[in-house]
Amino acid sequence: MEKGVGLVELLIALACSSILFLALYQFFQVSSVTHKEMREAWYCMQSLRQASIQLNTDLVQCALLLPQDLKIAVQDSELFIAGVPVTSENPGISVSLTNPAPYYALINSSAEGGAILDTVDIDNDGHADFWADLGLLTESGPCVVGHNYTRGNNRISLTCAIMPVQGNRAVPAIHYELKGDGLYRNNQLLAEAVVLFDPTISGNDLTIHMRSRYHGTEKELSLSSPIQ
Repeated sequence: MEKGVGLVELLIALACSSILFLALYQFFQVSSVTHKEMREAWYCMQSLRQASIQLNTDLVQCALLLPQDLKIAVQDSELFIAGVPVTSENPGISVSLTNPAPYYALINSSAEGGAILDTVDIDNDGHADFWADLGLLTESGPCVVGHNYTRGNNRISLTCAIMPVQGNRAVPAIHYELKGDGLYRNNQLLAEAVVLFDPTISGNDLTIHMRSRYHGTEKELSLSSPIQ
């Protein structure tokens, strides 16, 4: 005669199954949270890594042929690194046998909102070295070239805390700026999730402190580079 499952055995089996399911659910929850935190941390570090690689590249190639006193400038949280970005339309600064370094333009005249340069081809290689959204370093301070500036025009629109004066030297610069959705380089988004970009100059050293945040995860990174 077969014996059925008693009520006590059934209750014990249900209790064991419930405990097993709860344990599996708890494991899944812990794994899900851990995976989420790891994914957010990876995203934050990737943003900082991408920013630091580009910053290091620009700093290594920083304006060796330009006047060394117009090399790097900091204005609030904005960073200006002298140099001509390499693009499909400009190969960067070229060494000229007829026009030796250092290479720079001179401010012929200036007024509110802009200035007139004596040249926009500082290395005389046939390529304009100033264009929209680039930075510009002068002896009066850093500026940003206007978004509507037409490349090749000697009359250049500028946004500056202090407008450069006649006779100032001027060199193109790579412009870093923090906006609401991340870190921008020459007005193009470079690294998302960056929420702090703090460049400071102390003596002959440049230090850049960055922080990224994605949801509830934050990561920080600091870079240091000699200016001279």
